[in-house]
Amino acid sequence: MRKPENLTLYYIFLAVGCGAVGVITTFAVLIVCQYYGIDVTKNLWVLAIPLALSLFLNVSFIELYRKFRNK
Repeated sequence: MRKPENLTLYYIFLAVGCGAVGVITTFAVLIVCQYYGIDVTKNLWVLAIPLALSLFLNVSFIELYRKFRNK
């Protein structure tokens, strides 16, 4: 018999993974801003890039999981 799947656990793993990607890209953006001398306090929109990337990846991975789980 097949063990039932716990979808909440999968969603938590996806969220934690995408959160880790968001933290890593935030540090990368801050390092690039420091290297090029960009003032982050005047350009706060630069910090929206990692946030948008993380949210996009999270939603994309959830939709891909739903698509391939049913097959």
